[in-house]
Amino acid sequence: MVTEISCQEVWREISNYIDNDVDPEQRARIERHLKNCRHCAAVAEGTSNAVRLLADDHAFELPAGFSERLKQRIVSHGKKPGRISFAITKDDIPLGSHVVYFWKTEEEFGKGIRFLQRGLRDDDFCVMFGHDEANCRVLEILKASGHEIDRLVASGRLTILTRELPAEGTLAEITATFDKARQAGAKVIRYLGNLGSGRKSLPGVGENDVLELEARVTGLASSYPCVMLCMYDTQVLSPRLISKGGMETHPWVCSHSLQQNPKYVPESTFLAALRSSDRT
Repeated sequence: MVTEISCQEVWREISNYIDNDVDPEQRARIERHLKNCRHCAAVAEGTSNAVRLLADDHAFELPAGFSERLKQRIVSHGKKPGRISFAITKDDIPLGSHVVYFWKTEEEFGKGIRFLQRGLRDDDFCVMFGHDEANCRVLEILKASGHEIDRLVASGRLTILTRELPAEGTLAEITATFDKARQAGAKVIRYLGNLGSGRKSLPGVGENDVLELEARVTGLASSYPCVMLCMYDTQVLSPRLISKGGMETHPWVCSHSLQQNPKYVPESTFLAALRSSDRT
Protein backbone atom coordinates (compact mmCIF):
# COMPACT_ATOMS: atom_id res chain seq x y z
CA MET A 1 0.00 0.00 0.00
CA VAL A 2 1.33 3.46 -0.97
CA THR A 3 1.21 5.87 1.98
CA GLU A 4 0.00 9.44 1.52
CA ILE A 5 2.45 12.31 1.12
CA SER A 6 1.82 15.95 2.04
CA CYS A 7 2.14 18.98 -0.24
CA GLN A 8 5.10 20.14 1.84
CA GLU A 9 6.93 16.85 1.27
CA VAL A 10 6.20 17.02 -2.47
CA TRP A 11 7.65 20.54 -2.71
CA ARG A 12 10.71 19.44 -0.76
CA GLU A 13 11.33 16.52 -3.14
CA ILE A 14 10.20 18.10 -6.42
CA SER A 15 13.72 18.74 -7.71
CA ASN A 16 14.83 15.19 -6.89
CA TYR A 17 11.64 13.84 -8.50
CA ILE A 18 12.31 15.72 -11.73
CA ASP A 19 15.93 14.51 -11.72
CA ASN A 20 14.71 10.92 -11.13
CA ASP A 21 16.70 10.90 -7.89
CA VAL A 22 14.07 9.41 -5.57
CA ASP A 23 13.49 5.74 -4.73
CA PRO A 24 10.59 3.90 -6.41
CA GLU A 25 8.36 4.02 -3.32
CA GLN A 26 8.79 7.79 -2.94
CA ARG A 27 8.18 8.29 -6.67
CA ALA A 28 4.95 6.33 -6.44
CA ARG A 29 3.78 8.45 -3.49
CA ILE A 30 4.59 11.69 -5.31
CA GLU A 31 2.89 10.57 -8.54
CA ARG A 32 -0.24 9.54 -6.68
CA HIS A 33 -0.32 12.93 -4.97
CA LEU A 34 0.18 14.80 -8.25
CA LYS A 35 -2.81 13.01 -9.78
CA ASN A 36 -5.08 14.35 -7.03
CA CYS A 37 -3.58 17.79 -6.28
CA ARG A 38 -3.84 20.30 -9.11
CA HIS A 39 -1.71 22.88 -7.28
CA CYS A 40 1.23 20.51 -6.77
CA ALA A 41 0.85 19.21 -10.34
CA ALA A 42 1.14 22.81 -11.60
CA VAL A 43 4.23 23.39 -9.46
CA ALA A 44 5.82 20.19 -10.78
CA GLU A 45 5.01 21.05 -14.39
CA GLY A 46 6.27 24.63 -14.03
CA THR A 47 9.48 23.52 -12.36
CA SER A 48 10.07 20.86 -15.01
CA ASN A 49 9.51 23.37 -17.82
CA ALA A 50 11.91 25.82 -16.21
CA VAL A 51 14.60 23.16 -15.82
CA ARG A 52 14.23 22.11 -19.48
CA LEU A 53 14.39 25.73 -20.61
CA LEU A 54 17.52 26.46 -18.60
CA ALA A 55 19.14 23.27 -19.93
CA ASP A 56 18.63 24.41 -23.53
CA ASP A 57 21.49 26.81 -24.14
CA HIS A 58 20.28 27.33 -27.72
CA ALA A 59 16.97 28.86 -26.66
CA PHE A 60 18.24 32.33 -25.83
CA GLU A 61 20.93 34.02 -23.77
CA LEU A 62 19.89 34.45 -20.13
CA PRO A 63 20.73 37.68 -18.30
CA ALA A 64 23.24 37.49 -15.46
CA GLY A 65 21.64 36.30 -12.23
CA PHE A 66 18.50 35.04 -13.96
CA SER A 67 18.84 31.42 -12.86
CA GLU A 68 19.16 32.40 -9.18
CA ARG A 69 16.11 34.68 -9.40
CA LEU A 70 14.16 31.89 -11.09
CA LYS A 71 15.19 29.46 -8.39
CA GLN A 72 13.93 31.81 -5.69
CA ARG A 73 10.62 32.29 -7.53
CA ILE A 74 10.17 28.53 -7.83
CA VAL A 75 10.87 28.12 -4.13
CA SER A 76 8.45 30.90 -3.17
CA HIS A 77 5.67 29.51 -5.39
CA GLY A 78 6.21 26.11 -3.80
CA LYS A 79 5.45 27.37 -0.31
CA LYS A 80 2.05 27.35 1.27
CA PRO A 81 0.64 30.85 1.79
CA GLY A 82 1.50 32.26 5.19
CA ARG A 83 4.51 30.01 5.79
CA ILE A 84 8.23 30.75 5.81
CA SER A 85 11.38 28.68 5.88
CA PHE A 86 12.34 27.87 9.47
CA ALA A 87 15.99 27.49 8.30
CA ILE A 88 17.19 25.68 11.45
CA THR A 89 15.59 22.57 9.96
CA LYS A 90 14.31 22.05 6.41
CA ASP A 91 10.72 22.67 7.53
CA ASP A 92 8.42 25.60 6.83
CA ILE A 93 6.54 27.16 9.73
CA PRO A 94 3.29 29.18 9.73
CA LEU A 95 3.37 32.92 10.36
CA GLY A 96 1.99 33.74 13.78
CA SER A 97 4.00 30.94 15.42
CA HIS A 98 5.85 30.95 18.74
CA VAL A 99 8.56 28.26 18.90
CA VAL A 100 11.20 27.22 21.41
CA TYR A 101 14.61 25.92 20.31
CA PHE A 102 16.73 24.09 22.89
CA TRP A 103 20.49 24.32 22.48
CA LYS A 104 23.54 23.22 24.42
CA THR A 105 26.68 23.39 22.25
CA GLU A 106 28.26 26.23 20.30
CA GLU A 107 27.36 24.39 17.09
CA GLU A 108 23.71 24.23 18.14
CA PHE A 109 23.74 27.93 19.03
CA GLY A 110 25.14 28.80 15.60
CA LYS A 111 22.52 26.60 13.97
CA GLY A 112 19.80 28.62 15.67
CA ILE A 113 21.10 31.85 14.12
CA ARG A 114 20.27 30.44 10.67
CA PHE A 115 16.72 31.56 11.43
CA LEU A 116 17.85 35.20 11.33
CA GLN A 117 20.37 34.71 8.54
CA ARG A 118 17.63 33.36 6.28
CA GLY A 119 15.40 36.30 7.14
CA LEU A 120 18.06 38.86 6.32
CA ARG A 121 18.73 37.08 3.04
CA ASP A 122 15.00 37.09 2.21
CA ASP A 123 14.51 40.80 3.05
CA ASP A 124 12.45 40.02 6.15
CA PHE A 125 12.45 42.39 9.10
CA CYS A 126 14.42 40.88 11.99
CA VAL A 127 14.37 41.53 15.73
CA MET A 128 16.92 40.31 18.29
CA PHE A 129 16.12 40.20 21.98
CA GLY A 130 18.29 39.03 24.87
CA HIS A 131 20.96 39.89 27.38
CA ASP A 132 24.09 41.66 26.11
CA GLU A 133 26.28 38.55 25.97
CA ALA A 134 23.83 36.63 23.81
CA ASN A 135 23.16 39.58 21.51
CA CYS A 136 26.89 40.08 20.97
CA ARG A 137 27.32 36.40 20.08
CA VAL A 138 24.50 36.61 17.55
CA LEU A 139 25.96 39.77 16.00
CA GLU A 140 29.40 38.19 15.66
CA ILE A 141 27.90 35.26 13.76
CA LEU A 142 25.94 37.61 11.49
CA LYS A 143 29.06 39.71 10.81
CA ALA A 144 31.10 36.60 10.03
CA SER A 145 28.52 35.56 7.44
CA GLY A 146 28.86 38.91 5.66
CA HIS A 147 25.99 40.97 7.07
CA GLU A 148 26.60 44.70 7.57
CA ILE A 149 25.06 45.27 10.99
CA ASP A 150 25.19 49.08 11.02
CA ARG A 151 23.48 49.29 7.63
CA LEU A 152 20.79 46.78 8.64
CA VAL A 153 20.05 48.64 11.87
CA ALA A 154 19.98 52.03 10.13
CA SER A 155 17.53 50.73 7.52
CA GLY A 156 15.25 49.22 10.15
CA ARG A 157 15.77 45.70 8.82
CA LEU A 158 17.39 44.66 12.12
CA THR A 159 16.32 45.84 15.58
CA ILE A 160 18.28 44.94 18.71
CA LEU A 161 16.40 44.86 22.02
CA THR A 162 18.12 44.32 25.38
CA ARG A 163 16.42 42.22 28.01
CA GLU A 164 15.85 44.61 30.89
CA LEU A 165 12.16 45.39 31.47
CA PRO A 166 9.52 43.31 33.30
CA ALA A 167 7.00 41.34 31.24
CA GLU A 168 4.54 44.20 30.69
CA GLY A 169 7.23 46.61 29.51
CA THR A 170 8.93 44.00 27.34
CA LEU A 171 5.64 43.15 25.59
CA ALA A 172 5.00 46.84 24.94
CA GLU A 173 8.51 47.26 23.52
CA ILE A 174 8.17 44.25 21.21
CA THR A 175 4.70 45.37 20.10
CA ALA A 176 5.98 48.87 19.25
CA THR A 177 8.88 47.34 17.28
CA PHE A 178 6.52 45.06 15.32
CA ASP A 179 4.12 47.94 14.61
CA LYS A 180 6.99 50.05 13.30
CA ALA A 181 8.16 47.21 11.05
CA ARG A 182 4.68 46.66 9.67
CA GLN A 183 4.25 50.38 9.01
CA ALA A 184 7.53 50.23 7.08
CA GLY A 185 6.05 47.55 4.84
CA ALA A 186 7.25 44.36 6.51
CA LYS A 187 5.56 41.27 5.10
CA VAL A 188 7.48 38.95 7.44
CA ILE A 189 8.98 39.67 10.85
CA ARG A 190 11.47 37.25 12.39
CA TYR A 191 12.04 37.56 16.13
CA LEU A 192 14.88 35.74 17.86
CA GLY A 193 14.99 35.88 21.65
CA ASN A 194 17.76 34.37 23.78
CA LEU A 195 16.94 33.10 27.23
CA GLY A 196 20.01 32.33 29.33
CA SER A 197 21.24 33.63 32.64
CA GLY A 198 24.28 35.54 31.35
CA ARG A 199 25.94 37.66 34.00
CA LYS A 200 22.79 39.58 34.82
CA SER A 201 19.87 38.27 36.83
CA LEU A 202 16.59 37.61 35.06
CA PRO A 203 14.53 40.74 34.29
CA GLY A 204 11.47 41.82 36.26
CA VAL A 205 10.81 39.77 39.37
CA GLY A 206 12.66 36.68 38.22
CA GLU A 207 11.37 33.38 36.88
CA ASN A 208 7.65 34.05 37.21
CA ASP A 209 7.96 37.25 35.22
CA VAL A 210 9.77 35.37 32.44
CA LEU A 211 7.06 32.68 32.48
CA GLU A 212 4.33 35.32 32.21
CA LEU A 213 6.13 36.94 29.30
CA GLU A 214 6.51 33.65 27.44
CA ALA A 215 2.85 32.75 27.93
CA ARG A 216 1.68 36.12 26.61
CA VAL A 217 4.07 36.17 23.64
CA THR A 218 2.05 33.42 21.93
CA GLY A 219 -0.96 35.73 21.67
CA LEU A 220 1.26 38.57 20.46
CA ALA A 221 2.74 36.39 17.73
CA SER A 222 -0.69 35.44 16.42
CA SER A 223 -1.47 39.12 15.75
CA TYR A 224 1.45 39.76 13.38
CA PRO A 225 3.01 38.30 10.22
CA CYS A 226 5.84 36.94 12.32
CA VAL A 227 7.57 33.90 13.71
CA MET A 228 8.91 34.31 17.24
CA LEU A 229 11.78 31.97 18.09
CA CYS A 230 13.02 31.61 21.67
CA MET A 231 16.45 30.01 22.09
CA TYR A 232 16.82 28.26 25.46
CA ASP A 233 20.30 27.60 26.84
CA THR A 234 19.78 24.25 28.58
CA GLN A 235 23.15 24.47 30.35
CA VAL A 236 22.26 27.44 32.53
CA LEU A 237 18.48 27.67 32.79
CA SER A 238 16.68 26.15 35.74
CA PRO A 239 14.65 22.95 35.27
CA ARG A 240 11.49 24.96 36.02
CA LEU A 241 12.17 27.49 33.25
CA ILE A 242 12.95 24.72 30.78
CA SER A 243 9.91 22.60 31.63
CA LYS A 244 7.34 25.34 32.16
CA GLY A 245 8.74 28.24 30.15
CA GLY A 246 10.07 26.09 27.33
CA MET A 247 7.59 23.26 27.07
CA GLU A 248 4.31 24.77 28.30
CA THR A 249 4.24 28.21 26.67
CA HIS A 250 5.33 27.43 23.09
CA PRO A 251 2.95 25.81 20.58
CA TRP A 252 6.00 24.71 18.55
CA VAL A 253 9.20 23.07 19.77
CA CYS A 254 12.54 22.33 18.08
CA SER A 255 15.52 20.40 19.30
CA HIS A 256 16.68 18.18 16.47
CA SER A 257 13.43 18.57 14.55
CA LEU A 258 10.52 21.03 14.38
CA GLN A 259 7.16 19.80 15.63
CA GLN A 260 3.96 20.97 17.21
CA ASN A 261 4.24 20.82 20.99
CA PRO A 262 1.81 18.40 22.69
CA LYS A 263 2.69 19.87 26.11
CA TYR A 264 1.63 23.43 25.20
CA VAL A 265 -0.78 25.00 27.72
CA PRO A 266 -3.08 27.84 26.52
CA GLU A 267 -2.23 31.29 27.89
CA SER A 268 -5.27 31.73 30.17
CA THR A 269 -4.86 28.28 31.75
CA PHE A 270 -1.12 28.70 32.18
CA LEU A 271 -1.36 32.17 33.76
CA ALA A 272 -4.17 31.09 36.11
CA ALA A 273 -2.03 28.21 37.36
CA LEU A 274 1.01 30.49 37.68
CA ARG A 275 -0.88 33.07 39.76
CA SER A 276 -2.43 30.34 41.88
CA SER A 277 1.02 28.98 42.70
CA ASP A 278 2.11 32.51 43.70
CA ARG A 279 -0.63 32.60 46.34
CA THR A 280 0.27 29.26 47.89
